[in-house]
Amino acid sequence: MPMSEQILADKIENVMLECADETDNPESSRKNFSSKLAAAIINEVKKMTIMATAPNGPVTVTSIE
Repeated sequence: MPMSEQILADKIENVMLECADETDNPESSRKNFSSKLAAAIINEVKKMTIMATAPNGPVTVTSIE
């Protein structure tokens, strides 16, 4: 499945909205934001299917861990 720019953008926006309400601890907010953003990106990357061509023919990567 190809990675969806719109799905990833929506997830990033949700993380931003979720973290925007945090006003009491800027350090904690930054760490929370970066952790949730990284998780959203990794989640979308893991859904990808990568197709490549090798000397002996096509190669399909079906799992990214």
